[in-house]
Amino acid sequence: MINSRSFISISLITLLSFMIIYYSVSFLDYKLPDSSSYLNYSPKYKSFYPFLINFVDSLNLNLTYVQILFLSFSIVFLIFSIFKKYNLFISLVLYIAIIINFFYTSFSKTILTESIFFGLINIGIGLFVINNSKNLNYYFYCLILALLFSIKSIGFIVVLCFLFLNFLRKDKFNYLKCFLIILLFVVLENIIFYKKNDIRSSVLGEMILGKIFFLSGKQSFEIQKYPEIYKAILQKSKNYFVIVHNNLNEIKSFPTKVELKSDYEVIAQFQFYEELNTEEKKIYQHMYNNKILILGYLLKNNFIDYLNLSISHFFGQWVAGFKQEYLKKNYLPKSEQILLSSGGIKITDSLMIKIGQNFLIVLFAFFQIIFLISLIRFFLNKKDDSFYFIIFSQIYLLVVSFVNISTVRYLMPMYPIIILACLIFLKEIVKKKYVFSTRY
Repeated sequence: MINSRSFISISLITLLSFMIIYYSVSFLDYKLPDSSSYLNYSPKYKSFYPFLINFVDSLNLNLTYVQILFLSFSIVFLIFSIFKKYNLFISLVLYIAIIINFFYTSFSKTILTESIFFGLINIGIGLFVINNSKNLNYYFYCLILALLFSIKSIGFIVVLCFLFLNFLRKDKFNYLKCFLIILLFVVLENIIFYKKNDIRSSVLGEMILGKIFFLSGKQSFEIQKYPEIYKAILQKSKNYFVIVHNNLNEIKSFPTKVELKSDYEVIAQFQFYEELNTEEKKIYQHMYNNKILILGYLLKNNFIDYLNLSISHFFGQWVAGFKQEYLKKNYLPKSEQILLSSGGIKITDSLMIKIGQNFLIVLFAFFQIIFLISLIRFFLNKKDDSFYFIIFSQIYLLVVSFVNISTVRYLMPMYPIIILACLIFLKEIVKKKYVFSTRY
């Protein structure tokens, strides 16, 4: 797959990328609120990344250097694959678009799973593009999927997206072997995990309760529709968040509004708990233990509110930094908690930030347009390469929007794929002269 000449080129460009990323500006602190959870093998997270941290430390290596190197290699491998499959122009534009996205590269300079997660996705996409059926490449591809599954909970969705693409493309793919390789890594991850923890938990409970507490502040939320045992705590959350929703309704800037909705939901997930008394905390724990049942009540009684919030989050993945400007000029309830919910992201007033903000919004609009066009063409049995990358990104972002909150951090794993999809789509337009051409 890679000859000696290509290996030298990849190595040199990887070294160049390492230097660019290392000396570029970082928008993240080295330690973020989530970092301590990985340093201490939190039962809420997978154990591979904490194991990696300990392994790197045992070798007396710098974690930041390792993460930057891995991310750099993954970017170059992806670019190399695109160059082999398509052309120099697409690979060069993609490389520049990734390497100058300093928010994307910032994750390699902090203690979070993201940089490894990004790197694995990049390598996985590169292997998917190459589509080499040799055994070594097949097992390497399955290894990447297994690591994605084992390093981050949302990796489960990413793996399903990859396998879905293999299915759509009708690849000669041994799914059973792939599942067995993934299962092997699941077992290994569990062995590491249970050496450090007695029981596994997750943040799913906080996510679900955060949604119901936040939405309880809306006028459409009727507490009497919920079981008697939960009415007291829901009344408290309604009183807590009603002023929030009243204030959000007065904000005219849509990007600012969706960004703040996400921040307030984070407050509902974690900080609202501190407002509860002893008895209310017992009810909270009861709700947490029955989180799936609570989700069922929410979907039954307030489905439209949940749907609107999820759609808002879908757009919110593409916006960042609008709330800071709004907070300078306007009062917001729970403003101190909002600042805490930013999670160590450093947003400064600069031309670069303004360009980035507007670029993402334009990219969002363009990406949704080409998604609709590609979807129509797919149903008309017009199979374009761009469709695979478009549908991959859309599925991932939709799942995140409906399950969690919105933050540009969740867009970043898909950022290279989105740029790639747009470039390939434009190439297909140029090749076919017009999008709905029936010629192949």
